[in-house]
Parts: sequence; C-alpha cells; structure tokens
Amino acid sequence: MAEELNMGSHFLLHEAGRNSGQRGFVLVTSLVMLGLLTLMSLAMFYSGRIATQTSSTAQSSTEAYYYAETAVHYISWALANDAEFDNHTYTGTYVAAAFGEPLTPAAAASVGDYNELLGYLWTPGPTAISDTLPAGTAGQLMYFDNSPMGGRHLCLQDASLFNNCVDVTVDPSTRVEPSMNKISAQLPRYIRLDIAADGSITPTIPSLPHHATPVVGQDIPANGAIIWLAAGDPNNANHDVEIYPLDPANAYGGTAATACVGGTLPNCPCDSVNDPAFATAQACDANSGLWLSTYNIVAYAVGYVNGKPSHMLRAVIQ
Repeated sequence: MAEELNMGSHFLLHEAGRNSGQRGFVLVTSLVMLGLLTLMSLAMFYSGRIATQTSSTAQSSTEAYYYAETAVHYISWALANDAEFDNHTYTGTYVAAAFGEPLTPAAAASVGDYNELLGYLWTPGPTAISDTLPAGTAGQLMYFDNSPMGGRHLCLQDASLFNNCVDVTVDPSTRVEPSMNKISAQLPRYIRLDIAADGSITPTIPSLPHHATPVVGQDIPANGAIIWLAAGDPNNANHDVEIYPLDPANAYGGTAATACVGGTLPNCPCDSVNDPAFATAQACDANSGLWLSTYNIVAYAVGYVNGKPSHMLRAVIQ
C-alpha cells in the first residue's frame, strides 16, 4: 500500500512537471507569435503610411504641374490680349499696385503686350531687384528677367559658360539644377497667379523688396503659380539669352550703338558701318555678341500646392 502511494505521488509529480513544461512552451510560443504579429502590424502600418505619403507627394506634384501649365497658357493669353501686366508704379509696400501702360510705343493702349514688346525690344524688362533704382521699377514688361546671365537664379544655357544654368545638352547626372525653394527672392519681377478650386485666376505682381523667406499670399500663392519671362535664343530653343539695352536708332532715347566704344557693351559688334545686320537689328545678344532682329519669348512657371513649390516648367511661347 505504501509502495502504491509512493508510486502515485511520483506519477503526480511527473505529470505536474510535464504540464509546467508544456505551459512554459506555450507561453514562449505565444510571445514569439505576438512579437511576429506586432512586427507585421508595424510593417503594414509604415508601409501604408509610406504609400499614403508617396501618393500625396505624387498628387501634389501633379497638381503643381497643372498649375504651372495653366500659368504658361495664361501668360500666352495675357501677352496677346493686352492684360496690362507691364509698366507700373508702387509704394514699396506689400500691396499690389495698379497695372499700367508703358510709355512706349505711342499706341500702347491699343495694342497687345506682345506688340508693345516688339516695338521696344531693346529694354524688355527690369534687370535688378530694387525699390528705388530705375532698373527695378521700369521696363516694357515688369515680369521680364533680363538680368546678367551669370547671375540669374535660373537659366538654360551652356554650363561651361554659366555654371548656374541648366544645360539640357549634357547628361542629367552632371547638370547643375537650380532649386525652386525661395526662388521668388531671387527674381527681379514675376506674376503671382492664385488659382482657386473652381479654376478662377487672380493675378498680381508682388511688390518689392521680395521677402528672403517667401510669405504665402504675398510673395507666393497657397495654390497656383508664379511666372516670369526671359529672352530665348532665336536659333536654339533650349537656350536663353541676355539682351543688352540697345536702341541703335535712338528712337526712344536708349543706348545707341556707339555706346559700345569704351567698353560699355564690350561684346557687341558695334561696327554699324561695316555690319549690314545692324540695319535690321533690334537688340544685341550679350552672350554671342550678335545683332538680333528678334528673340524668343520664354516663360518659366513654378507650381505651388499648399504654399510649397512642386513643379517647374519652361516653354517657348513666342
């Protein structure tokens, strides 16, 4: 009897030990499975979050592209239909001033902005950011950037000549790409287009000086675009040019060809006697030193979504 009780107690102890081991194994297995499920849940969460952010970024970029494209079409229309984004005065505060006609040509009130520009090609627009200098407050088109090529924040030219330019003829990995961030602070003049959800456009020209850190609603739109014009190479659609202020016939009291003497315009072919091209010249390409009878009009547009620049377009519009 005693032996039976002793055997029974050993059996119970053995069973208790085995049950304890099983419970420990189940606990460890459960913890491992719980950890795996937690890791899977975190992976799914971050994967979904990244997908959402990627989708949001793609959507913003797409919206900004269409805003920039809208700006290009708008400026083409504005030039042709005399939208009056040309010469104007302002007080130096951040209040958009009224637009007005330039002083020349005499028929400015009855022709489109593009025709006004054609009649006064030697001075297309401002060349500096300033509240007081005439270069910053006058010009045929206030949103035209004719600043020196080497100092522009954005341009398309030969990178071997201007290291700040984007040379589209070279491999993308070796191009110098300008940043869209705070680009408004670097521009002489531009038009701000606020584009509402219903497609309506409100144009303004921000007053000077431009803020170093762009202010939404003043320097840049919350949703819309900023756009400006530059001179394009008439022989190469992928290049910009810098136009010297030149008025060979002195029709508007501008810089005559003789101003090249003494180094004022050192790269211009100033020999109007021996150069037959001078007879039809309207401007001088500061990069090549050649007389130009005309030049391309290039539009640059940056699209903004929620006050952030997300896409940039360049288009030859004339």
